[in-house]
Parts: sequence; structure tokens; C-alpha cells
Amino acid sequence: MTQRTSWTLALSLATLVALPSCKKEATTPPDGSGGGDAAASEGGGGNGGGSSDGASEEPLTADTFEEAMQARQGDVADCFAQAKEAKPDLAGKLALDVTVAGDGSVSAIKFTDTSTIKEPTITSCIEEKAKGWKFNKTADGNPMTLGYSLNLS
Repeated sequence: MTQRTSWTLALSLATLVALPSCKKEATTPPDGSGGGDAAASEGGGGNGGGSSDGASEEPLTADTFEEAMQARQGDVADCFAQAKEAKPDLAGKLALDVTVAGDGSVSAIKFTDTSTIKEPTITSCIEEKAKGWKFNKTADGNPMTLGYSLNLS
């Protein structure tokens, strides 16, 4: 049990150290210019912190996506810790494209070719956790795919 606690603490520290190396990429313009007309989003929580009134929620942008993904680093850290127990030398870059449906739910997650971590236990764990992730609604109600990467060691 203390070894698992040590791994968790080490992983938390590694995640904090890796945060500056995280980057975001929008593969669909956040202003909706890639298709359809941009309309103001209404209602609903889903910005990671939850919105109580929902009336003025900011639509999904690369910045709000980045903030929400940083809030979900605990999920990624849990998956990484589980995979690292089986393979202690596991380290590298994890890059993924997350497709967010118009309502803010995750409709797809894809690990990109730039990922150096290809361990199925970590990818399947993250895919499972992503089913419960919620983001802000998109401005025009169309799906939006955004990239995110982490250096895990």
C-alpha cells in the first residue's frame, strides 16, 4: 500500500512538472468558421468546474478545452499509474485528439501517431474515463476536434 502511495505521489509530481510541456491544438476553428454559422451557446454545465446557472457558459474554444483537460489530468495520472505498475519503465509522450460533440460530450478519442506511449492498458483506461468527461458546448452545435499532449515520465 505504501508503494502505491509512493507511485501516486511520484506521478502527481511528474504531472505537475510536465504541465508546462502540454500543448493544445485546434483542428477545427473554435470560432465555427470551419462550417456552419457560429451561434451563441446556451445552458448546461460542462466546463469541468460545472456551471450553476448555465446561461452565460462560454462556448468551447481551444483555451476552455485546455483548462478542462488540465482538470482531467487526475484521470490520466490514474491510468498512467496503473500502467506503470505493470511496466515500471513506461514513459514518453501521450498525444490524443478529442472530438467533442455539440452538447459537450466526448464523441471520440484517438491517440495520434506522435504518441510514443502505445501501451493498451493506458489508452483503454483513458478511453473509458473520457466517456464521462464533459466540456462546454460548441458555439455552433457541430462537433469539434482538439488535440492535447502530455509528456509522462
